[in-house]
Amino acid sequence: MSRKKIKNKGKILLICLSVLAVTGCGGSLAERITRVQGIYADLVSLHNEVVEEYSGLEDNSFDAELDEMAERIESIGQQDGETMTGEELDAVADEMEQYIETHEEILAAIQEMESGETEEKIYEVPVTIENNTGVEIYNLYLYKASDTDKGKNLAEDIGYLDAFQTINVLNLYMTEEETLWHLEATEDDGNVIESVDVDFAGKLEEGTTIVMKFSFDSMEGWIEMK
Repeated sequence: MSRKKIKNKGKILLICLSVLAVTGCGGSLAERITRVQGIYADLVSLHNEVVEEYSGLEDNSFDAELDEMAERIESIGQQDGETMTGEELDAVADEMEQYIETHEEILAAIQEMESGETEEKIYEVPVTIENNTGVEIYNLYLYKASDTDKGKNLAEDIGYLDAFQTINVLNLYMTEEETLWHLEATEDDGNVIESVDVDFAGKLEEGTTIVMKFSFDSMEGWIEMK
């Protein structure tokens, strides 16, 4: 699924904390203020990261929660550190740490959604091969055109595919980008009866039957799909 940029999903915040400009404070109170400053900066940075990720997601699940937290974070940033007690500063720090934890959870959820949106669907395609060539097929391969390995000989378990026999390949697994495969069929002596590309585009949902045919006049093989 393509990602569409959605505007106005969450609010980008600026670092604006009144306690950054505190004068005449020292000792334990100054340490508390420094702690609040650091946590606030981290929280604003994380909030903006979450909003940026969220803006590219086709989902509105976190709109209300992010807006509510943004308002509270801005409110915290407007508080005057000079008028706050040490206990009040500690409470604000604890509250912001809780918001950081919540933002991390939201970010993880957003990234999981993004992974689900971009992951390619894998189709399970039922395929049957019908031998209508009039000759016995001892070696039968069906593999992705991009692969160098032909994989297993599909006729191996039954010995050979009779002149007018059908074999079920069960299911092939592919994405929409992997619909081009190659079929190769030979006689016992290695004489090639079929060597053709097979395009499963349009067959991903319902599957298909590949009918192998051969002309003894031109000594060429081809396939039909039904």
